[in-house]
Amino acid sequence: MTKLGLALALVGVLSLGAAFSLDVQAQEYKPKAVSKSLYKGALNSDASKTVIVKHFSFPAGFVGGKHFHPADVFVYVLEGELTVETEKGVHTVKAGELYPEAPGMVMRARNVSTSAPTKIVVFQVGETGKPMMIKAK
Repeated sequence: MTKLGLALALVGVLSLGAAFSLDVQAQEYKPKAVSKSLYKGALNSDASKTVIVKHFSFPAGFVGGKHFHPADVFVYVLEGELTVETEKGVHTVKAGELYPEAPGMVMRARNVSTSAPTKIVVFQVGETGKPMMIKAK
């Protein structure tokens, strides 16, 4: 085999390897959550408090980042199941159930399903002008 033939063969092998690598990376990609803001405003009874209502859709295999909320949060599961990991353990919330998050508790949300999305509505109440969610390590 000539040097040109060896070079072409090597380029072919490297091209196949690159294509396989891109295919593996594409299979490992996990889409992120999709959120839609439904409401944000001051509470009618106390302007120093803000309420936020959001709809989230978590794709199959979703793993959120660790975080906590400094004030009250209520999560209602519309579809699928939401798995919540905290220092107190793992809790699964099913469609039609409400999960109250304790202020200050570090948590991580997961959709452990391999095929179905999880859809939730989140109700947050907090101090106006202050963060509603804080990332944790």
